[in-house]
Amino acid sequence: MTLHPTFTEAPRHIEPVKEMPGRLRLYALLLGVQTAGAVILIINGAPIYRQIARDFAAHRPHPGILWWAVAAVALIQIGYWSRRRLQLSPPQRGHVMIGHLVGFSARLIFVLASSSFALLFLIRFDQLSVPPRRVAMLLALLFSLFCYTLELERLARALNGTEAKL
Repeated sequence: MTLHPTFTEAPRHIEPVKEMPGRLRLYALLLGVQTAGAVILIINGAPIYRQIARDFAAHRPHPGILWWAVAAVALIQIGYWSRRRLQLSPPQRGHVMIGHLVGFSARLIFVLASSSFALLFLIRFDQLSVPPRRVAMLLALLFSLFCYTLELERLARALNGTEAKL
């Protein structure tokens, strides 16, 4: 005879959370904010990357670079961490082709970030004559692209139907 009764419960099936239009719109808005930051970074950063790759000695940092870099980092980080804090899920509908295109974009952005890191920190760091605050900004830009890549990969998995629900 036991003092405490034992119960065996059948496992409950957890219903998926239905997509609420307001939450999807907020997710899309925050993804748009991150995308705006990434576009600012790519449009302004690609010419600088090309110049550094072509002729590193001729590169001279311009004061205006700092402002668009700060804006890009702020947009990506605010959008990414707000989405994480609010636990917003990407759309869970299957759009395999769009999912593949988003995943492809994520990989291209990752290649851009990793090639920038390799060029500046592994190949040319000894020739890099920039103040520590600019190196910190470059690392912040690379981290922001990493966060944006994670977000795009998550969206791609959701569109492909392989993302675990929150």
